[in-house]
Amino acid sequence: MVTQRFGGLPTTRRPTGFTLLGLFLGWKALSGFLLAIGIGLEPLPDRPPGGLSFVVAVFAAVAAESLWRCRPWCLRATIGYVCAAIAAPLVAEAARGHLTVDQVVASVIGYTLIAALPLWYVADRSAKLFGTRTARVAVPAPHP
Repeated sequence: MVTQRFGGLPTTRRPTGFTLLGLFLGWKALSGFLLAIGIGLEPLPDRPPGGLSFVVAVFAAVAAESLWRCRPWCLRATIGYVCAAIAAPLVAEAARGHLTVDQVVASVIGYTLIAALPLWYVADRSAKLFGTRTARVAVPAPHP
C-alpha cells in the first residue's frame, strides 16, 4: 500500500479510477435519493416505483464511500451496487408482467457484460492495494 504523510498522518493514495468511479457512484446515489423523496425528475409511468431508486441509491452511496476512502471491502460494495442496479428494476418489471423470463435473463447477461470492465478494474486495483487475504476459519475436529 502506498502511503504519504500529510501533517504527520499516513494516508493512502487513491487510484484515479477509484476517484472517477466514486464520483460517478456518488452522483448516482444523490440522484437516487432525490428521486426517492420526489425532488428529482418524475419517473415515467412505465418505470419501476420510486422506492427502488432509494434501495439502489443506498448501495451506490456505500460503494462510493468505499471507493473514495479506499476501503479493503470496496470490491464487495461495488459488486453489491452492480447487483442492486441490475436486479431491482428487472425484478420490478418482471413482477408487473412487462418482461418474460428470457428477456430478464438476456438483460442480466447484457448488463453484466457492460459492468464487467469496471468490476475487473476494482478487483485488480484492490488486490494490488490490499493484497489477497483469505479469512481464516477454524476447522472443527471430527467427532467419532
